[in-house]
This record gives sequence, C-alpha cells and structure tokens, in this order.
Amino acid sequence: MPAKKSTPSRVAVFLEAYAGSGSVTAAAKAAGISREAHYKRLEKDDDYRKRFEAMADRAGQHLEDILMDRACNGVKRQLHWRGKPMKTRDGHLVYEIEYDNQLGVSLLKRLRPKLYREHVIQEHTGSINLVERLEAARARLIAIKRDEDGSNQTPAKLP
Repeated sequence: MPAKKSTPSRVAVFLEAYAGSGSVTAAAKAAGISREAHYKRLEKDDDYRKRFEAMADRAGQHLEDILMDRACNGVKRQLHWRGKPMKTRDGHLVYEIEYDNQLGVSLLKRLRPKLYREHVIQEHTGSINLVERLEAARARLIAIKRDEDGSNQTPAKLP
C-alpha cells in the first residue's frame, strides 16, 4: 500500500480500528494509511504515542473479555458423523459446548497469581570461599608464567 498522509480524521479512524482489532495492519487498512506512517508518527509524536498506548490497553481489555467469556461459557461446536452434520430425531442440529481448560488456567494465573502462578524457589547449598579460589587461581597462573619464562624466581606478590 503506498504511503498516504495521515490526517487527523485518518488518525482517529486508525486508533478506533486498532482498539477494536488489536491489529496495526487491519487498522491501517481501515484508515487508508500505511503501517509505516503509523510507526513514523509513533516515533515522533508523543501525544499520538499516548493515545495509541491507551487504544492498545483497550484492545487488550477487549481480548481479555472475549477470552474470559470463552473460558467461562465455552464455545459451541457442531457435531458431525461420517462427514455430515448430526441431527436429532426431530431434525435439529446437534452441538456440544467445548471448554478450553488451558485458557482457564492461563486466566487464573493472571487473575489469581498467588494461588495459580508457578512459584520457583531456588536454594544454594554449601559455600564458596571466593577469596580462596581466586588466590589459588592466581597461584596457578604465577606457576604457569614461571614455567614459560624458564625461571625459578618467585614473582612479587600482587596487591
């Protein structure tokens, strides 16, 4: 799509479309502007960035509402048998309600983190005496250096 000027009315259409879809591509198409125009304006215009972030929050809330509804009420799916829709004896189509347990768990982790989020406790046992290990490494390096130089002189102690 060629770059088009993002007028105030197009910006308003873009922001509303983004709030409803959460998609920059779909919002740009609805407003008749390029995605690049949006990103350039996002970099340069602080007021626009704040309005865009508010719309992103609205889009996130909209998606969260949809997912919460799906987790609580499930999704209605039509049943098929041998490639054909199943019907009751009186000709009504047969449906089942499918619940996504993983979606429910994800929402619980977000909404009730103290109960459902993974809690990791990392413990270290034993102790490491860092000073002793560094001094031993230094002594090894001095010995290597002495062997390379071919001298048996003990180097002066470093501070």
